[in-house]
Amino acid sequence: MKHSTIDFHKISQALNGTMEAIQGEGDSSAEALESLRNAQDELQQALSFSMSRIN
Repeated sequence: MKHSTIDFHKISQALNGTMEAIQGEGDSSAEALESLRNAQDELQQALSFSMSRIN
C-alpha cells in the first residue's frame, strides 16, 4: 500500500472552524455539532493510529 501524507492539523482546523461557524449562527444544529464531534474523535483515532505506525 502506498504511503500517503495526511495533514491532520489542517483537518482539525477545518472541523474547529466549521463548529465555530455553526455555533456562531445562534441556530446551532445539535445533530450537525454531534457529527462534527464524532469526526473530531475519529480524526484523533486516525492520528493515534498513524503515529503508532511510525514507531
